[in-house]
Amino acid sequence: MSNIICNLSISINRFLLKEKYNYLRKIHLRSYYNVLFFGSDVIGLNCLQEIDKIRKNENLIRRLDLVTANSSKNKNAIEKYAETNNMRILHWPNLNINEGEYDIGLIVAFGHLIKADVLKKFPLGMVNVHPSLLPRWRGAAPIIYTLMHGDTVGGVSLMKIKPDIFDVGEIISQQRVPVSDTIKLPELTRQFSDIGAKMLVNCLKNLPRSLENAQPQSNEGVTYAKKINKSISQVRWMEMSAKEVYNLYRAIYGLYPLTTMFKDKQVKLFNAFLVNNDLYSDKPIGTLEYCESTKSIRILCKDKKFINFKSLRIVGRKEISAVDFYNGYIKNISVDVRLCVAC
Repeated sequence: MSNIICNLSISINRFLLKEKYNYLRKIHLRSYYNVLFFGSDVIGLNCLQEIDKIRKNENLIRRLDLVTANSSKNKNAIEKYAETNNMRILHWPNLNINEGEYDIGLIVAFGHLIKADVLKKFPLGMVNVHPSLLPRWRGAAPIIYTLMHGDTVGGVSLMKIKPDIFDVGEIISQQRVPVSDTIKLPELTRQFSDIGAKMLVNCLKNLPRSLENAQPQSNEGVTYAKKINKSISQVRWMEMSAKEVYNLYRAIYGLYPLTTMFKDKQVKLFNAFLVNNDLYSDKPIGTLEYCESTKSIRILCKDKKFINFKSLRIVGRKEISAVDFYNGYIKNISVDVRLCVAC
């Protein structure tokens, strides 16, 4: 009896493999694909728009639909776009799709782990746009970590999705991008988004060869970009150089302002910049003072160099200029007691 069951199991597996092979062969022979797009934020929207241009102007994509993880009653930008352009919208994690209903899944800034039962529904697998040069900065916040660590080169990776694990799939393609030491999060996000969209389009236009040529990631140079929260904005003057504070400012620009404590008040710091000189100070780290030449408030960092801010806001009050902060809060206070500390 056991031999009969074993032989039956082998026959069934061979039959399923043959059916899958025949199905994949049919996909490779035809000139179009059915695509399911997984995305959420501005990076996702930009890529979806580029893929949709292909759907509208070429015969490469016959069907394009969207999966979103938005739990709000209010539609986000990517949902509004999909609705306006007659795409079916599916809400994660309740995907009611059949195996083979879509040929390939595309994932851009989605942020949810793909399980094996979802991946198997796509005969050609799933492709992810990741805004880093993998294996550097695997994780939820690669662009933030690229800026925060002062990387002079970043980039975008296109990779195959592996089930039940983030950012370890085979690399389909990568593009290296120089990172300016003054560029901030919104600009770099947009730049990487544009590059990722073009890479995704190129991948689709060269299916299935682009998937077949994918290469495993290196085991060297692996770093992680874990999810951040508001606490990252707290400046640790005793631990951070002026450059490190400025890089943090660039990395979270548009998300959170830098934050410190001054005279038992929480202060938000805006419009940061560094002055290109070799000015050092022997004053205590965290010293806050007004700089007349730059019309800014400057604060002394671990390396005894200053970082400057054009405006500030004490929590609960409105944002004011550096000169107004000086006149209102520190003009009549001795420099020796003008100290900022971590929150």
